[in-house]
Formats: sequence, structure tokens, C-alpha cells
Amino acid sequence: MEKTVTLAQKYKDYMIALRREFHQNPEASGEEYNTSRRVAEELKVMGLSPNIVCKTGVAVDIEGTGTGKGKTVALRADMDALSVQEINDVPYKSKVDGLMHACGHDGHTASLLGAARILSECRDQFSGVVRLLFQPAEEIAVGAPAMIEAGLLDGVDGTLGIHLWSGVKSGTISVEAGPRMAAANIFKYKIIGKPGHGALPHEGVDAGLAASAIVLNLQSLVSREFTALAPLVITVGRIESGTRWNVIASEATIEGTVRCFDPDIFRQVPDVMWRVIRDTAAAYRCEAEAVDVRAITLPCVNPEATSQFAADVAKKLFGEQAVALFPLQMGGEDYSFMMEKVPDSLIAFVGIGNPEKGSDVPHHAGNFQIDEDALPMSAAFYAQYAIDFLNR
Repeated sequence: MEKTVTLAQKYKDYMIALRREFHQNPEASGEEYNTSRRVAEELKVMGLSPNIVCKTGVAVDIEGTGTGKGKTVALRADMDALSVQEINDVPYKSKVDGLMHACGHDGHTASLLGAARILSECRDQFSGVVRLLFQPAEEIAVGAPAMIEAGLLDGVDGTLGIHLWSGVKSGTISVEAGPRMAAANIFKYKIIGKPGHGALPHEGVDAGLAASAIVLNLQSLVSREFTALAPLVITVGRIESGTRWNVIASEATIEGTVRCFDPDIFRQVPDVMWRVIRDTAAAYRCEAEAVDVRAITLPCVNPEATSQFAADVAKKLFGEQAVALFPLQMGGEDYSFMMEKVPDSLIAFVGIGNPEKGSDVPHHAGNFQIDEDALPMSAAFYAQYAIDFLNR
């Protein structure tokens, strides 16, 4: 334990430098070519033999030299950035207009590289294999399924995913059992009306008006059609309608997402939404068309025994006070597919929330920031979790 913490602090500056490099050079989901190349370069310097997988992902095994029967544990970090304009004024600000690491994936990648260094120097402390998975395309929820399809979890006995989280106090870590992140879908519907002059609206059929009514009516589903005891969110994040200020919109599209933890409700919501969308459109003399409706993540649920094991690891590393209690979140994670594939899996939230450093703002915001002092905690937890998992 002491060696792990010491090495994590030793490589703190290394991780900060890498995190800032990744932050300055963000890459969109599925286009992480430079990021994966740099990750592979760093792993080769450590004497490891990484492979580029799933086009822009990286996988590498670190084998222990300890005695005993070897198992395999996988440590996962995501690498992609978001279509967000950065408004932070920092020396390492994103160099790519309209693209930013606004969710912490740059920190995930850097801390897993730090964990790789720790594990490479601690091979004699474990037997078996630690598989490092640097995953692409989490933000569009296709990276984890692709890695599973590629066989990278075949024969794996357990997995760990870490998410740096601004809602958790810096210096603490949350590993509670039960639902932690929500199932999520994406939806897109088209509303079809009839064009007309803005001064003569009765001669057209206003798709924009119908779309507006649909957005409002969908919210009644949360408050009136599903139990208040099961959290549910229906968000319309994008509305597009019209071509000119004085023309009646003949078409409109609405796009959004559904989030919840209950699998039965998650399956029911699309049909109930379609009823409201179709019938509201008809009430405004429009037609509705489902363009894209699909699930993109499952719920992330930490098993009780795995959660207790993780809490024990965190307490040994950082002390009793480091284990935080943090409410379940409506955010979605495609790591959920890895958790489904390998039941002995855990998602941990490592705190980066520090008001003095401005790192307590919401994820996906243009002023999102990381408390870089959390990187050693993330790296140490990655490494020690793997060592203890293989030795237990």
C-alpha cells in the first residue's frame, strides 16, 4: 500500500503533464488517433507491448511475477472529448475550436498511464494479468461494446472503471453499492407540416408550433404516467425548425435523451413517448415520424461484495475519511456494458470537486476543470485495486 501511494506521488507531475497534453489536443469520439498513438508510445517506454484495437483504442497486459494461480483484471479509461467550446483561460486550453475535454477523460487516460507505471514497478506483488483498456468513443456509447466484441474481456475475472467527478469532494472516493449511473437512450423525431407565409399562418401547418407543444407535453409523462418512486428524466436537448423569420415551418425535429434506473420503465418509455408525440402532432394537423430511437447505455450497478472490497482498498490507501457517500447519478456510461459482461465489476467516482480551484462546475460545461491533485489518488486506486483483486 505504501509503495503504491509513494509511486503515485512520484508520478504526479508525469500525469499532470500528460493530462494537459491531452487537454490541449482533444479528439472527437472514434477519432482518437493521436491520443491512442501517444498512449501506446508511453506504454512502450515502460517496456510494455500495447496493441491498437477497435481503430483508436489501446490494450496492453501487465503480467505479475508473484506466485499463485493467476486471474485477469481489466482497468478501463475512456479517451474521447466533447463538442464543447472551452471558456477556461488556462495555458493548456484546447487548441481545437469547439472541442474540449469537458468530462474528465483526459484525466482518466493520464491516471491509467500513471497506474501502468506503478504496476510495472510492482509486478512482484501480484500474480496474474492486469489488462489496461484505453477506450475510444465513450461519449457516443460505442467504444465499450466494440472492445467487448473484439474479445478484450474474454477470460477477464473483474473490471474497474474510474470517473473523475466534480460532484465528489476532492480527496475522497465513492464506491457505493447499487445503481450508480443510469440507463440512457437517444431519440430523434421529425414533425411534418405544410409551408406557408408567416402573415397567413392559417394557410400552412406549423410544424414548429407542434414541436413546441410536444416538448411541453412530454414532461407530463415524468410527473403523471410513471411512479415518482423511480427516477426518470426526459430531456429534449435540441429543436430545429424553420428556414426564415416570416415563413411557416413545414418541418421540425426534436432530439433528446431518456434516463432512468429501472429496466422495465426504460423499456416502456419509448412507446409512451410515441403516443404523445404522434397524437400531439395530429392535434396540430401535423404528422410525426420516428427517425432514431435507441438505447445507448445500461445502468451501472455496483455489486455489494465488490463495493465492500473497493471500500476496503480505498480505506487502506487513503484512510477511513477518504470514502465518500455520493448519490446515484442520471449520467450514462457505456462502461455499463463491460459491467454486464463481467459481473464482478465496479465503477468508482474519484473526487475532483474543489471550489477554490473552480473544479466543482458541472461536467460537459465549457468551464469544466479538474483538480489535478486527484490524479495520484486515481492512479493509486487503479493500481492497488488490481493488485488486491489478483491476490485475494
